[in-house]
Amino acid sequence: MASFQTSHPQPFTLSEAQQLDVGVIVAEISRLQNSLAHLAASQAELASFLSEEEDADLRAAHDENAGVIASQEERVAMLLHVLEGKVGRESLAHYGVALPDAAGPAAAGPAAPSSMDVDGAAGGDGANDPDADPGLHL
Repeated sequence: MASFQTSHPQPFTLSEAQQLDVGVIVAEISRLQNSLAHLAASQAELASFLSEEEDADLRAAHDENAGVIASQEERVAMLLHVLEGKVGRESLAHYGVALPDAAGPAAAGPAAPSSMDVDGAAGGDGANDPDADPGLHL
C-alpha cells in the first residue's frame, strides 16, 4: 500500500489504521461523515451570522471549525485508502461506502506531501493527541 501523507495531526497512524478490522474502519468513516455534516451546518449558520455582523467569538469558532473539518476530511480519506486496500474498490459499496469525487473534499487516496507523515515520519505537533477528537484512538 502506498504511503499516505497528511497536513493535519491525526489520532492514529496509517500503520495503526491498517491493523483495524473492516467493521471498525467502516464505523469510523460513518461517524466522521456524520460529524462533518453537522460541522458543515454549523459553518453555514456561523457564516450567516458573520455576514450580518462581525463578531470575534463567532469568527474564532468559524476558523476553528474549518481546521476540524479539514482534519476530519483528511482522516476519512486515510481510512478510505486503508479500506480500499483491504477490500478492493469494487467491494466498497458492499460496506455502504462510496469514494468521493476526486474534486470533492475528503477525496480518497494519498494527499499531497506535507510536513507530517501519518506513519510518524516527520513532525507535526499533536500527531497522536487523543484530546483532539473524541473518535477512534489507538
